[in-house]
Amino acid sequence: MVLGVEADGQWTGQRDTGCGGLECVLNFNGEVGAFSMRHELNWFATARGRVGLANEGYLIYATGGAAWAGVRETAMGQIDEARGEVAVNNVLTGWALGGGIEARLWGNWSAKVEYLHLDFNGTTTTSHIVGGPVAGVSFDVMSLAKTRVTDDIARVGLNYGFWNTPAVAPAPIDPSAAAWRWTGFYLGINGGYGTGNTTFQQTNFIDPAVLPPGPGITNNVSSFAPQKLGPWGGLAGGQGGFNWQIEHVVVGVEADAQWTRQDDVGCGQACISGDSEAQRLNWFATARARLGWANDGYLFYVTGGGAWGEIEQTSTLVSSDIFTLHSKQTRSGWVGGGGIEARLVGNWTVKAEYLHLDLGSTTNSLAVTDIFYNSFSVKSSFRDDIFRAGLNYKLGAN
Repeated sequence: MVLGVEADGQWTGQRDTGCGGLECVLNFNGEVGAFSMRHELNWFATARGRVGLANEGYLIYATGGAAWAGVRETAMGQIDEARGEVAVNNVLTGWALGGGIEARLWGNWSAKVEYLHLDFNGTTTTSHIVGGPVAGVSFDVMSLAKTRVTDDIARVGLNYGFWNTPAVAPAPIDPSAAAWRWTGFYLGINGGYGTGNTTFQQTNFIDPAVLPPGPGITNNVSSFAPQKLGPWGGLAGGQGGFNWQIEHVVVGVEADAQWTRQDDVGCGQACISGDSEAQRLNWFATARARLGWANDGYLFYVTGGGAWGEIEQTSTLVSSDIFTLHSKQTRSGWVGGGGIEARLVGNWTVKAEYLHLDLGSTTNSLAVTDIFYNSFSVKSSFRDDIFRAGLNYKLGAN
């Protein structure tokens, strides 16, 4: 059993912009009505306790404690060519929770693979946004934004222990650790958490019989900028594969299948009227190659290959009536990531893993009978970040 405390400070370049709660519209005649919010996570720090199980040169641990972050929030408004924005810097407090595996490399050096979930207290920011006048257009509005920042961190680390003096004589090296080989077939189960990063853009196509286009004008109303969703939720499944070890190098293949219920709902072009977008990832599967370095019963590896998943999506347009576009389809794409796996006892191993999933983009369309529009389409993408732990059993003798 290992007990400890750890503090860290991080610079980060995480940032993103999304449309706000009023509207996100680019009209067919070039008129703009959009309000957006930009978040920049410039730094964060944590102070955490750690509790873990050590065996054969590696440590499996859980960790949790307090967290702080520096977040810059920028509110922007634009009406036609008139544009204004204001930025506020906040220092947020919250908590951190996660876990990982740390393994000794040589001497006093160790390496770790770690996942942390950060959750910060909500903030309420009032911004005075002034734009224009440009071509006779100006605006002066007060914007009240209520926000909550969460973050999922996957990272690797390198540590140096300043002393390593046991109170008693060190135990002899476990012969089973020195003799452990990764070569062979294995099967296992896993569970974890996923958080998506979806972009979508809604477009309403105008009936040319009602509003014929003018010179150089497209006949549609679209989102002013790509909008965002973050489908999140738990996942569980199983995996199987084969490893082949040559000295310290391990090459292998692995396939897995996962049930998941990641979903999210966000505002569409005009949230004030009820336009919305909902997306759900029902399941995914991957087939990947693995390449790693093994030592003293543990394995650091990178992995990548093909991916498949079922995406369910519901888009809503509110105009003269309520129009709903629903689709369910299986998409293909790619996956990449890495992790660390360590022997527990006998033929049992445990792993901590991060995967990035990209299932590409698609466009869905619906014919509508609106006073102005004759069709409605949504172009969307799906990307997902997976954090999971797994338990494997190697088949056959070592």
